[in-house]
Amino acid sequence: MKKSLGGIAAAAASSIALVVGAAAPAEASVPRSYRNALAQARSYVRVLDFSKKGLYDQLHSRYGGRFSAKAAQYGANHVEADWNREALGSAKSYVRTLDISEAALFTQLTSRYGSQYTKRQAAYALKHVKADYRKEALGAARSYEKLFHMSDDELYDQLTSEYGARFTPSQAH
Repeated sequence: MKKSLGGIAAAAASSIALVVGAAAPAEASVPRSYRNALAQARSYVRVLDFSKKGLYDQLHSRYGGRFSAKAAQYGANHVEADWNREALGSAKSYVRTLDISEAALFTQLTSRYGSQYTKRQAAYALKHVKADYRKEALGAARSYEKLFHMSDDELYDQLTSEYGARFTPSQAH
């Protein structure tokens, strides 16, 4: 498995070695803060699934790396991540933890309030994630019924509404 919390220590040790160790001649002219942002970016993508924009935000955030905008951009640009693979990892995580429709998954992957992948990366993830959306709809229906005691019609509307779960009619039946 690509991502594991057990890999955090190894990733941190690797990142420290990258920052503290002798820089390659081409890297010698790169500012230390940029090299540190890149090392931190490498650590993040070893452990978690990030979009390039999400990684930039994490590196630049006052709750994350607190790197300058330029250093954070350098880290995100040079991390050499497979962004399609990152998107697929995020999609698998959402499917594993949520009862989610394909439409809602696409929105979650691309939203600026979500994972912030490109539409192309999200499309790749949807094509390759193994999800049974009828099963997802059934899980969502059970949750709605348990929490809100909905009528059949109200439940169907909630499952298929563009303001609700956004399952297709065939998935909601």
